[in-house]
Amino acid sequence: MKRIIAMILTATVSALILTACAGPGDIDVAAEDGAEKLDITALPSKFDLRNADGKNYVTPVKCQNWGDCWSFALAGAAEISYLYSGEMGVTAGEKNDQVNFSEKYIAWYMFHGMTKDDVIKGKVRASQVGEGFDPAEAEKERDLSAYFIGGPFVQSADLFGSGFGPVDESVSVNGEQPYAYNAESSVEWQLPLNAEYRCAPVSALFKDSRLLPPPAKTDEDGSYVFNREGIDAIKAELFMGHGVIVALNAAHPGFNNKKRAVYYSGDEEPNHAVVVVGYDDDYPKENFTRKNAKGNTVENSTPPENGAIIIKNSWGLNSNDGDIDDGYFYVSYYDTSLLSSLSFVFENAQKAAHAERNYDQYDLMMTQWYGVTEYDNETKTANIFDAEENESLYQIEYRTAFPDAEVTYEIYRDVESDDPSSGTLLEKGVRSHLYAGSHVINLDSEHSLKKGDTYSVVLTVKRGEKYAEVFPYSTRFFEGMTVNGIINKGESFLYTNGKWSDMAEQKDSLLERAYDQLCAENSALNKAVPTLEPDKNTFAVDNYPIKAILSAE
Repeated sequence: MKRIIAMILTATVSALILTACAGPGDIDVAAEDGAEKLDITALPSKFDLRNADGKNYVTPVKCQNWGDCWSFALAGAAEISYLYSGEMGVTAGEKNDQVNFSEKYIAWYMFHGMTKDDVIKGKVRASQVGEGFDPAEAEKERDLSAYFIGGPFVQSADLFGSGFGPVDESVSVNGEQPYAYNAESSVEWQLPLNAEYRCAPVSALFKDSRLLPPPAKTDEDGSYVFNREGIDAIKAELFMGHGVIVALNAAHPGFNNKKRAVYYSGDEEPNHAVVVVGYDDDYPKENFTRKNAKGNTVENSTPPENGAIIIKNSWGLNSNDGDIDDGYFYVSYYDTSLLSSLSFVFENAQKAAHAERNYDQYDLMMTQWYGVTEYDNETKTANIFDAEENESLYQIEYRTAFPDAEVTYEIYRDVESDDPSSGTLLEKGVRSHLYAGSHVINLDSEHSLKKGDTYSVVLTVKRGEKYAEVFPYSTRFFEGMTVNGIINKGESFLYTNGKWSDMAEQKDSLLERAYDQLCAENSALNKAVPTLEPDKNTFAVDNYPIKAILSAE
């Protein structure tokens, strides 16, 4: 018996330095099977990554110019995680400009799929050419900046997880085309579609993304409910030095300019993405209170309790609220638009066992959603790869689409073409994950592979007593854009009812499930992409999100 459910991972996409009461070294962080936890009661009441043990790990405020706040949030969060993991903090109060990840790289390559010129050993296989988003038709009729009006910060984690970026601004554009605003033309946005640019060297190695619980939830009647778990999760991730992104509603009058404090109490969806750099449990709720022209208090402008997260915005150069370095705001814990948050963990390449990674992967669509089908009986998913050269397999990566997932992985070598669990078992292990997201797992051993060796990564994913099949799917973002997922025979497999079946043979079934999950019974698609009507023909499904990470020997 199986049960189908939908896991929607989409978000709509909008200088006081505090002294931390304790530093990151004051609390032991326990890693339990890949899921890090902190004792929330042991966290300090204030924490700010601009002054963590006297060090600043936050890069300067930037200006987005276009509507691509999501790419600035992604870059800003990645910069924090990279600086922290590399112990690259500077003295608090000083500018930390040791890294400048390219927002333009993120925005461009997120929305431009694989071409034949992107094919490169260890990253993009020729079999995946054509996969991803294609805005060519839209670009004929619209300004080239069309896809920078809004974007998906949650899905864009797949870009990093596939080994594309983050890369430094100078590297990603070879110093030729930095992020620029030109009111007369958007030609500055074009980047080459080839391996030299898309597969530019990275210094920050992706390790984990975590879809955190939302600070704002709704009950069965659709009414707002404050979710303390969401705030606690943000606080814990910040304290561990992980960059955090949050979505909020920025198109409202709930801003106390004098206090630089933001509190929204309405029911509009979030429309802006920002980076969270700190929090203050005792930040006075009265600082959010606003007065009207007559000096009277604005109704519902004061949150119910104290407490605020500290955000870094991306309106620096054009902001009327202060100078370029004064782009920080306090947002109440009780802001009703704080629906989505995501954290990143990166590893500094200089400290990694292998600074350069090769990827065996088929899922390059840059997914918007992950569907989940639950089964009562044992169920597995797997990818079969053939080694492109003499390599050493030392990590795997996979996606979980729900919290508290338990994942059992198996690595086989010399497998048969239609049976991922045949051949020689090289390693087996179990990991648990507190949050949904993409997870890079260090294997217990490095396994040598010869060019041409056929090997597999097999996953058994469970939520409680149920087995889960996690599959990626997507739809276009606007008229004139297409999206393509390429599933070839012999790549991905599903094990149910005691036998393996090729995913290529069930693609139509997966498309039906994707459409039914997202469109048939609710308006999720309309909320995510309000300009589009649900259309089965705009959907695409991709291979199972299972990757092998290797180092050339």
